Amino acid sequence: MRAIRDTQKIKTKRIKPELPAGFRDYPPARAGAKQKLLQTARETFERFGFEPMETPAVERTEVLIGGEEESKKIILNVRGSEEETSDMSLRFDLTVPLARFLAANPEIPKPFKRYQIGAVWRGERPQAGRYREFTQADIDIVGAGGLDADTEILAVIAETLDALGVVNFVIKINDRELLNTLPSRAGFPEKKLWAALRIIDKKDKIGADGVRQELEKEFGKESAKKIESFMRAGAGESANLAEITKRCAALGIEKNKIAIDRSMVRGLSYYTGLIFETVLTDIPEIGSIFSGGRYDNLIIPFTGQKIPAVGASLGVDRLLAALEKLGRLEIMPATAQALVMNLSDSLKTEYFALAKELRDLGINTSLYLGDDRAFKAQLAYAVKKDIPYVVIYGNEEKKKNVVTIKNLRTREQKEVAREKIADYFARP
Repeated sequence: MRAIRDTQKIKTKRIKPELPAGFRDYPPARAGAKQKLLQTARETFERFGFEPMETPAVERTEVLIGGEEESKKIILNVRGSEEETSDMSLRFDLTVPLARFLAANPEIPKPFKRYQIGAVWRGERPQAGRYREFTQADIDIVGAGGLDADTEILAVIAETLDALGVVNFVIKINDRELLNTLPSRAGFPEKKLWAALRIIDKKDKIGADGVRQELEKEFGKESAKKIESFMRAGAGESANLAEITKRCAALGIEKNKIAIDRSMVRGLSYYTGLIFETVLTDIPEIGSIFSGGRYDNLIIPFTGQKIPAVGASLGVDRLLAALEKLGRLEIMPATAQALVMNLSDSLKTEYFALAKELRDLGINTSLYLGDDRAFKAQLAYAVKKDIPYVVIYGNEEKKKNVVTIKNLRTREQKEVAREKIADYFARP
C-alpha cells in the first residue's frame, strides 16, 4: 500500500519548468536567425582559409586555469559520479582549449588557421544581457608572429560584419607592448601596472572623470595626469599600430572603421601585442561584439615554448541582441515550405508519397501529424507556423487526379494535375 501511495505522490507532484539563473532558451524562429548568422560567419571564415575544429565542452580544471589564475573566479565546475573526485570544468572560452590541443598535437603544420563555433560557460553573476552560457565564433592564427597575421584577423572581422549587413561599426585597436611602458612613463612601480590598467578599463562604465578620480587615489595627481596624457588619442603612437592601420586601408577597410584607442585595455593578462574591440556605433552601450588580440605566451604553460598566436572571438548572442534592438534581426520563418494536409486515414500512404515527392524536388515539406483531421484546424496550424504553402489532397482531388495548392502568402489557390506538381513549384 505504501508503494502505491508513493507512486501517487510522484504523479501529482508538479515541477516548475524554470531554467537555472543565467541560462535561456532559443525558440525556433530565434534559433533560425542565430543559425543563419553563424552560417554567414562560417562562410566568411572559410573564404580566408580558416579550417573548422572542435574541442570538448569539458576540460581538466588545471588546463583551464593554467594560463591565468584569474580564471578560477569564473569557471563552472563539473561534478562527476559520486564515486569519483571531479577535476573537470566547463570551458570558459575557446582559446585555452586551442592551446591545449596544439600542445598535444605539435605535428600540425604552422601557421595553423582555425575557426571554432561553440558554447562556453562562465560562473559569473547573471546580469541583464549577461548570461552564464553563450556562443562564441572564434578565429585564430597560430605560428605567425608578424603584423600580416594581425592585419588578416582585422580584415576577417570587417568582412564578417559586412556580410552580416552590419554597416556602422568601428574596430578599436591598441598595443599591449605600448601599455607595458606606462610605469616608466608615468613614474609608478611596475608591479602596479595591472592596478592602472584595471582602472583605465573601467572608462566605459565610470567615465573619464571616474577614471581620473580612481587614478589620483591610487597613484597621486602627478602620475594620474601623466597616465591620462599617455592615453589621449595621438599620444605615444606605436609603429605597429601605424603600420596595421596602413595595411587595413590597403585591404579596403574604410578609414573610419579602424581607430587607435589608448584607453582600450582588454581584461585578460595573456595578451602580448595588438589588442582590439569592435563596437557598433549605433548601439555602443551593448559593448564589444568581436574582440581579441595577440597572445604569444598562452601555449608556454603546456610546452615551455613560445608560439606566436593571434585571434578574435565573435560574441554571437550579444550581436544578436544588438541586431534585435536595432530592428535588424531577421526572424526566420518555419523551415517547412509546404504542409501536406492529412485529411483522410484512407489516403495515408498517398500523403507520405506526396511529401516525399516534394522533398525530392528540394522543397522542405512537413506532413501534418496531429490527430485533428479537420481542414480548418490544419490550415490554422500552417498559418500559425508561417508555412507558405499547403497541399490539399482529399477524395475529390483523388477522383480528378489533382492536388490543390494554396499559397498562404498571396491567398492564391490552384488545382494542379497530380503529375505537374514539379511544374507548379518550378515557376518563377
